[in-house]
Amino acid sequence: MEKESLKFLYTTYRRYWLLLVVALCGSLLESASMAGLAYIIKNVVDDVFVEKSYEKLVFIIFVLIGIAAAKQIGFFLKNYFYPVVIYRALKMLREKIYHRVVEAKPSVFRKQPPGDIISRATTDVERFGEISSTIGTNLITETFTVIGIVGVLIYRDWKMFLIFVLIVPLLAFALQYFGEKRKKYSKKLQESFSQYIQHLNQLIGGIEVVKLFHKKIFYRYFGKVNEELFKRQKKNRFYETVYLSSVEIIAYTATAGIIFYGGSRIIKGEITPGDFFSFLGGVLILVNSLQTLQRGAINLKALSPVVDRIKYLLSLPVEENKGKKFKGLKKQISFVNLSVKIDHNLILDEINFTVKKGEKVGIVGATGSGKSTLVKILPALITEYSGKVMIDDTELREFSVFSLREKIGMVSQEVFIFNDTLRNNLLIAKPDATDEELMEALKKAKADFVFKLEDGLDTVLGEKGSRLSGGERQRISIARIFLKNPDILIFDEATSALDVETEEYIMEEIGKYFKDKTALIITHRLKLLEITDRIIVMENGRIVEEGTKEELIQKKGVFYRFSVISNS
Repeated sequence: MEKESLKFLYTTYRRYWLLLVVALCGSLLESASMAGLAYIIKNVVDDVFVEKSYEKLVFIIFVLIGIAAAKQIGFFLKNYFYPVVIYRALKMLREKIYHRVVEAKPSVFRKQPPGDIISRATTDVERFGEISSTIGTNLITETFTVIGIVGVLIYRDWKMFLIFVLIVPLLAFALQYFGEKRKKYSKKLQESFSQYIQHLNQLIGGIEVVKLFHKKIFYRYFGKVNEELFKRQKKNRFYETVYLSSVEIIAYTATAGIIFYGGSRIIKGEITPGDFFSFLGGVLILVNSLQTLQRGAINLKALSPVVDRIKYLLSLPVEENKGKKFKGLKKQISFVNLSVKIDHNLILDEINFTVKKGEKVGIVGATGSGKSTLVKILPALITEYSGKVMIDDTELREFSVFSLREKIGMVSQEVFIFNDTLRNNLLIAKPDATDEELMEALKKAKADFVFKLEDGLDTVLGEKGSRLSGGERQRISIARIFLKNPDILIFDEATSALDVETEEYIMEEIGKYFKDKTALIITHRLKLLEITDRIIVMENGRIVEEGTKEELIQKKGVFYRFSVISNS
C-alpha cells in the first residue's frame, strides 16, 4: 500500500519538478552544511583547544560562519519552495475533486453521505498536505544528511561506526511495529473525523427540526461520535510517542557504548580527542536525522488511508457527455414498461403512457406514489430504470446527458439557493443574460420583493437562501425557468409555498409564455390542473387512472377521492 501512496505522491507533485529541484538544492546545501559541521569539530578541538593556535581559530570561525550561511540559504530554499509546491498540489487536488463531484452521477449522492464526501474533500486533503510536508523536505534533507554524516563517521573511525550499525535492526523493528499501528489508527482517525463532519452537516441542515424536538438524542449521538474521535486521537498519539521514546532509548544506549569505547581509545592514545568529538557530534546529528527519517516512514504508512480516501473521490463515476445531441422534442415522449428499483425498493412498476409535443400533462397521487421519481428520469437525474423512455424515435439513454438538460427545465418543491448574489443565482439558468432579461424573468415570476433588496441583483441571499421566505425562493426558481426557456418543462410542486393569488398569476404567465412547450406538472392543487390537457393518477408506483379532469371526476375513482380531500 505504501507503494501506491508513493506513486500517488509522485503523480501529484511531478508537474512541479522545477520548484522541487530548487527545494532539493536547498536540502543538499543544508545537508552538506550539517556534514561540514560534524567534520570541522576535530579541527576545533585539536587545533584550537589542544594546540591553542590563534590563526587556526580565526580560520575556523570564518569557516563556521560560511557553513552557517550556507545552511540558512539551504533552509530557506527548502522551507519556502517545497511548501509552495504542496500548496499548488493541494489547489490542483481541490479543483479535481470539485470537478469530479460536480460531474458525478446523481446516484453517487444517494449512496454516499454528503458529510463523508465533505470530510474527504477537506480534512483528508489537508491531512495529505501535512503528511506530504513532513515526508518531503524532511526525508530529502535527512537522507542526504545521513549519507554525508555516515561518510564522515566511517572516515573518522570505522570501528566505532560498527557499534552504531548494531542498532539498525532494532530501529527497523520499531519502525515496522509502530508504523503498522500508526497506519491502523490513522485510518480509524480519518473515519472518526468523517463521522464528526457528517453529524455536524446533518445537525446544521436540520437545525429547525432539532429545535422543535428533544435535543437529548442529538447530544447522545454527538457524545458517542466525539468520544470515539478522542479515543482514536489518543491511540494514534500513544503509538507515535512510544515509538519516539523507544528510538531515543535505542539511540542513547548506542551513544553510551560509543562514548565508552571512544573514551577507552583516547586513554590508550589510539585516537585524538578531536577525532572522538567529531565522531560523537556526527553520531548525535545522525541519530536526530534517523529519527526524522523514521517519523517520515511512519507518516508514509499513515498516509495510505488518507490517499485511499482521496482517490475514492477522484474515481467517482462521472456522467459522460457522449451520445446523440438532443435538439428538441419533435413528436412525443413515450414511457414503455418503465420500472425503477432503488436498494431493492420498487418505486415505479410497469409505467406506460405518452406525452405529445406541446401537451401539458398533470401528475397527481399520494405522497410516495412515485411521481417525483418518474419526472426525474427525463433529465437523467435517475438512470437506474428498466424498460424504455422514448423521445421521438430515440431511447433516452442514447442522448448525451448535457444536451438533454439544456432542453429540459425543472422546478422542484425543494428549491436550492446558493450563498451568492441574486444575479448569480439567476445566471445559472442563462449565463449570458442581460440585467433586462433578469428583471423580466423576475417580473414574470412575480418576484416583486427583489426590487426592495438593498443591493438589488447584487444582494447576497444567504446559505440556502436564508434571507428569503419559502415562497420567495420558489419564485426565484420559477424565474430561472423563464430565463432558460426550455423545450420540456417539469414542475414538481413548484408553487406549493405560494399564496393562491400569486400562484394563479404565475401559472397564467407560464401558460402564455410556454404555450407551445411540453410540460409535466406534479401538484396537489386542483386549480393548477386547469391548464393541463390530461391528467395521470399514480398509486403505489403505478398509473391507475388517466384522462381529463372532467372525465376523472365522472369516474369517481382515485382522482375523485383525491379531489374531494383536496377541496375539503
